[in-house]
Amino acid sequence: MGLDNGHFSFFPFGALFCLTLFSFVAVRIYAIRQRYKVQLAKDPEFASILKSRMAKGELDENEYRRLKDLLAKK
Repeated sequence: MGLDNGHFSFFPFGALFCLTLFSFVAVRIYAIRQRYKVQLAKDPEFASILKSRMAKGELDENEYRRLKDLLAKK
């Protein structure tokens, strides 16, 4: 099995290993990108609300920073 003229052919196992490794890396990159997209989608929502309230004069800059830090921790 795999022995031709006293030599062992490693090509099928190497190709399978590379394909498996590539699949794991691709899935990991996809998961990281999805997590990053979800995180970006949450941030502008509360930030835009706070910015609009600050523009209207309902919040001052110190309150804006404090609330932004508080909401970003969740």
